[in-house]
Amino acid sequence: MKKFVSLFLALVMVFCATASLAEIEITTEEITLTYVSCDEDYELTCALADQFEEKYPNITVEVLEMDSSTYVESLSNLAAEQKLPDVFWMDNVCDAVANGWALLLDDFYANDPDAQMISQSILDVAQIRGKRFSVPAKSRPIIAVVNKTVFDQYNMELPDPDWTWEDFVQIAEEIAHPEDYVFGYGNNMTVEYWMPRHEYDGNSYTMGETWQMLEETFADWRVRGIAENMTADEKIAVLGDAGAYPFSAINLQSSIWGAAGFIDGSMAQQTGCEFLIYPVPGPMNTNPDETWFACISKGTKYPNEAWELAKWMNWNKEAHLLRNKWYQENEIVQFALPLIDDEDVWADTKARALPSMETFYNHVKPLAPRIDPHAPAILWVNVMFYFGGVPQKFANGETTPADIAPQLREEYNGYMEDWFVGIPEFATATDLDVTE
Repeated sequence: MKKFVSLFLALVMVFCATASLAEIEITTEEITLTYVSCDEDYELTCALADQFEEKYPNITVEVLEMDSSTYVESLSNLAAEQKLPDVFWMDNVCDAVANGWALLLDDFYANDPDAQMISQSILDVAQIRGKRFSVPAKSRPIIAVVNKTVFDQYNMELPDPDWTWEDFVQIAEEIAHPEDYVFGYGNNMTVEYWMPRHEYDGNSYTMGETWQMLEETFADWRVRGIAENMTADEKIAVLGDAGAYPFSAINLQSSIWGAAGFIDGSMAQQTGCEFLIYPVPGPMNTNPDETWFACISKGTKYPNEAWELAKWMNWNKEAHLLRNKWYQENEIVQFALPLIDDEDVWADTKARALPSMETFYNHVKPLAPRIDPHAPAILWVNVMFYFGGVPQKFANGETTPADIAPQLREEYNGYMEDWFVGIPEFATATDLDVTE
């Protein structure tokens, strides 16, 4: 006889989750929390921990130090030993959920008024089918680098800092002189640096009209030489060095690829060009950002306190102000975007930034995190897209984005649906049915 207990169990789970967090209360007992980050200076992390301990003197924060090159492996080893830190940064939040590492944070978001300060453009992305397992930890924005020297060379006016995608396309095509090995757009990056990868909308990979337009544009630019696409042999023949930096009017850069060099002036000294830092003129009216996120361990003994630690170490007002001050005092290039909508934080960020970032901060659109941390099956989707040679098929005319979109949509969303199978947080009523 089959017992239809699924609805009952589902209701019990909802009730327990709601009742367990009527309000966020912090213990007065002496406790210790562990914390680990990746791509954050250890001394800065310790300074943030000291600030938290001043607020909560009964809580000791043990900051773990891990090599960023082996961070995921080290985290996995700790999880296997059931020693996962109470709060840990995660490059792929979906992996943390699938592994059973990440605590569901919906109730914390609902019961902490401070969470309403987090920028809506971040909240729109930082969820997996409406459920939240992470908090924003660190901004790493993409910047548009405008080569003023190239504009001067061809007597073209500089772009307006409030430029649109349409402005960018027109300017890049007009200023490109491939016959001189001067390009309108450098680095030839794929469309995920302009919009959500594969046009993921939080629920599915849509590969819609905007994605198709972008893929068509960049494929065309590769063929016509609007975008820099020089081979190593061409660089050796023309520039004398396979690693040389070709002249391009507009590039996209992030901290991962050395954007700091354009901000602090070292790249200008190296190349003899004058560079200006602009926001990215993407078609989504947002500025792409390779945002880090932090999770709370599902096995933490102190979920309320871990939430508070994650807040003070990453996204609240005090964390932003301390980071800004620390970077300035240590003469380290800081060009992150605030993760919260707070006038004081924005004012302090602008005041402490290098002069080269003034235009960027004054005209930047809302921060848009990359979708990878919260998009199920994204790793496999990317493997199939890039190693499957889809961009090359666009470039050589084998197919068009519009023609292949229905096939990719069905295939990639199938991978995503497979990801959800067996994950308790996304179990349906049917999954909870019990038979005897």
